[in-house]
Amino acid sequence: MKLNSQSVFPLIDNREYFKSFHEGQTRQLDFLKPIDYKYSEEIIAYIDSKSDLYVYDGRKSEKLSGLANDYKIGINLLAWNAGPILSMWDNGEKQTLTRFAGRYVVSDSLIVYEDRRENAIKVYYRGEVHDLYYSVSDVHLPQYIGSNTVAFTGNGNVNYAFVGGKIIEIGVFNEHIAYATGANLVAFNDPFNQTFAVAFQNEVLDIEPTMVQSYKTGYDQIVYLDRNENLKALIRGEIVELSTYASFYEIFRDLIVWGENGVFYAYYKGKRYEVANYIPQEYKLRDGIVAFRNLNGGVSVFHNNEVEIISNLSGAPFEVNGNTVRVQVNKGNYVFFKNGFTYQQ
Repeated sequence: MKLNSQSVFPLIDNREYFKSFHEGQTRQLDFLKPIDYKYSEEIIAYIDSKSDLYVYDGRKSEKLSGLANDYKIGINLLAWNAGPILSMWDNGEKQTLTRFAGRYVVSDSLIVYEDRRENAIKVYYRGEVHDLYYSVSDVHLPQYIGSNTVAFTGNGNVNYAFVGGKIIEIGVFNEHIAYATGANLVAFNDPFNQTFAVAFQNEVLDIEPTMVQSYKTGYDQIVYLDRNENLKALIRGEIVELSTYASFYEIFRDLIVWGENGVFYAYYKGKRYEVANYIPQEYKLRDGIVAFRNLNGGVSVFHNNEVEIISNLSGAPFEVNGNTVRVQVNKGNYVFFKNGFTYQQ
């Protein structure tokens, strides 16, 4: 999965105007503060002061509905419901998914939902609706939903993985399986074969000959602690050894961070980096960047293989979106950092 650089980042300024930061400038979306808003790198969805649902894609705002009981977003994807009617917006295209919806979830590129008329679980992906399974009894939303993946149990207690538009059978297990669903793969400990395995679009492969302690997934990669507490990653089919002892680890898409002996590390695009010689009290990951609270209480960022200080203001709240960091210096005033440049708004 490939993304464009971040194109939107919402903010409410000191006059309570609703705006979006983009390429060094802000664009006004509304003169009044919205009731609610959500955002990804590419879109901002918001309920305006009149309770209308809008979407802003970096170019224009579009009214989607005068009634939305709830709404959820992905990267370029938005779903909302008015009672049992579930509708969606995908890159400018609108459609109704079902008039008999139950619960639903939106991930980066999926809408997984209950269709109560057909007693089925379905998933919308790239312009198509796929049936995951039908049931004569109650249906339940799958617990494990990733960027473009779903792990679920169908009829007969058979476990399946939906991966990028295809459904692959994993097997029948008599116990609950904890899946890690990312982009283009699903990882799990296999209790039948006592191995650590991964499901791709067309096959299931063993990664380790024994089950592992823990595991997390990103875009085309898995990071995990093996039985000997070695931190490893499976990246595009190859195993990379990251650490012999990691106190914690996280992954976001293709960026991995971990702590080892009081030092904060990152692994990105085939290289290992020392981000800080301490473990930050607060850090946030996005597309190839790590924003974190430095020792002075300000905000620093790891980007383009180096670390820079964004703000020395102690305790300032910060957020990250795409490849941009936003630091709130006071109410309604922000500093943005993107691609090595700082912008005051």
